[in-house]
Amino acid sequence: MKTQLVITDVTRMQEGRVCVAGYTHQRECVRPVLPHPGIHETMLYANGQAIVFPFAVVEYDLLERIVEPPHTEDWRYDPRSVRGIKRVDEKDRRAILDRLLCPSVAAIFGAKIFSGQGHYLLIGQGERSLGTIQPKPGIEAIIEPRDDVWKYRLRFTDQSDAEYRLAITDLTWRYFCDAQKRAGKSPEKLAAELTGKLRSSQVYVRIGLARGWEEHPARCYLQITGVYTFPDILKGKTFADFVP
Repeated sequence: MKTQLVITDVTRMQEGRVCVAGYTHQRECVRPVLPHPGIHETMLYANGQAIVFPFAVVEYDLLERIVEPPHTEDWRYDPRSVRGIKRVDEKDRRAILDRLLCPSVAAIFGAKIFSGQGHYLLIGQGERSLGTIQPKPGIEAIIEPRDDVWKYRLRFTDQSDAEYRLAITDLTWRYFCDAQKRAGKSPEKLAAELTGKLRSSQVYVRIGLARGWEEHPARCYLQITGVYTFPDILKGKTFADFVP
């Protein structure tokens, strides 16, 4: 089934793999997936150019729906079918995000969010695994240096006054911050700059659920799969513009 998606999420996983999601014209969320080992970052390109990135319109041949709550959006696809169509302009990007807004983080999933060691749902529960919110003013960018690797997070309050501190897996955000690190910027300075820009912009945050993993196979942790600002603090650049 040939289907065009507006891409809203491109996230970093492990071992060079990525996760991609987007929406049809009918606002149905679709996460194109492949059998193990999954989608490699190199598959986001065609003829040396990135074709799969946030707010690109991309065509996939969807073959089979796979429903494993809370991950109800998965569709296996033919990897030979991927075709870049166009890029959505900034005005239409905001309109798309506005149509996808949920009133709170909890409203996205339709199941109880547990907290303690982070925030998570239990596997098998929930109506969906992806959604969009607008945080209240006061969002904060956090950078945690660990040895030679920086960890990126956002602290924010949603419209229901629930507070969150979530890891960022957004591929563009991480490549941008890594580029600033290579340029010699300190984590403290970069975090302060990003916080200032976020607080002076209209911010939309995409929230998704990770898969269960070896230590916690029954937990699907909340993570930030996309950070979008108006005006765009990245000035239209995508992850491909920051790859070393």
